[in-house]
Amino acid sequence: MPPRGVTLIELLLVLVLLAILSGIAVPRVVTVLDRAALRTETAGVVLALDAARGAALRLGTVTRLTLADSSYRVDASMPGENVTPWQAAGPLLRGIRLTGTGPPILFAPSGIAMGAANRTLLLSKGTVTRRVVVSRLGRLTW
Repeated sequence: MPPRGVTLIELLLVLVLLAILSGIAVPRVVTVLDRAALRTETAGVVLALDAARGAALRLGTVTRLTLADSSYRVDASMPGENVTPWQAAGPLLRGIRLTGTGPPILFAPSGIAMGAANRTLLLSKGTVTRRVVVSRLGRLTW
């Protein structure tokens, strides 16, 4: 009758091989997940810019988009009151760092961004970084 089961040495050999394979695979999987999170957050920044542009057109007034780690917020000054037509949670809740925000981005009632220069936003998570550039006219590249 042949022996049943595995020896301790065979079990340890399998565990060592699994540890080596996971040591190779885990960093790659983490990088893929970080890239996916940055793609999603880039869509969130684009959504915030569209919301600010749309609010300026809809309300017929200058809107102000404030991008921060904690929140994205669109404010508009209406006659006699200030309103917040749109607000969303920022990237910090998802472990993403946002840099290059600077002062609020202003949109004229025509929907065109106001200001003299482009704005470069950097989203980063882990070792992955993604750049979003907002032109003076409100065009986006990423």
